[in-house]
Amino acid sequence: MKNKIFTAIFLLIFSGISFAQEELKINFDEIKMKVENVNSETYYPKLIKRFNEFDTTLTLEENSLIYFGFSFQENYLKNKPREDELQTLSNNKEYEKLVLECQKILEKNPVSLEGNNKMGFALFKLEKPETEWKKYQKRYRDLRKVISFSGNGLSCETAFKVIYVSDEYNIIYDYFEIPKISRQSLSGLCDRFINEVSEYYKATEIYFDASRSLIRNEEIINKK
Repeated sequence: MKNKIFTAIFLLIFSGISFAQEELKINFDEIKMKVENVNSETYYPKLIKRFNEFDTTLTLEENSLIYFGFSFQENYLKNKPREDELQTLSNNKEYEKLVLECQKILEKNPVSLEGNNKMGFALFKLEKPETEWKKYQKRYRDLRKVISFSGNGLSCETAFKVIYVSDEYNIIYDYFEIPKISRQSLSGLCDRFINEVSEYYKATEIYFDASRSLIRNEEIINKK
């Protein structure tokens, strides 16, 4: 089990999770239209400003536009978060350095799951005020809720949608607490995992659609 230490800190992350749940309808054409409409309240610079100000009134749909809408920003692929160092610093209990590394990531990529997760954790371990670390905890929880509501994971057609492959493993191990993956393969544009069941995910297969990064890369290449 990964990161058991997070259990006490992020207990509410798992509240309300069930195998059958409401789903967001993720349509990337609609998302693009909404986040690029300069006259709308869903214009991405407006949404990300509220997100970076830790606006607690952001709705599930608005958070979905923030997460998936990041894939329409100019430096989406360039700013793919490099999160390996965060775990190393966390394991070594170098919490001051961990805060600095998280800040570097979140300045460029505020929707980084591990950037928000480890920032909240580091601030907690440094005994900062609850108001400081809880705001990152909430952002982390809200982003993962968006992903978990983007499908049910039972097929490629109903796959959980992510904008980075690394987010798949966060959902598998830390959100659904799946104890073991025995096999991974491609199924169309989806990653298909054969897994052991957990308390929070009862099927033996889980699908993720991370094709947005491939599509975005092709768009960049075609513009050259």
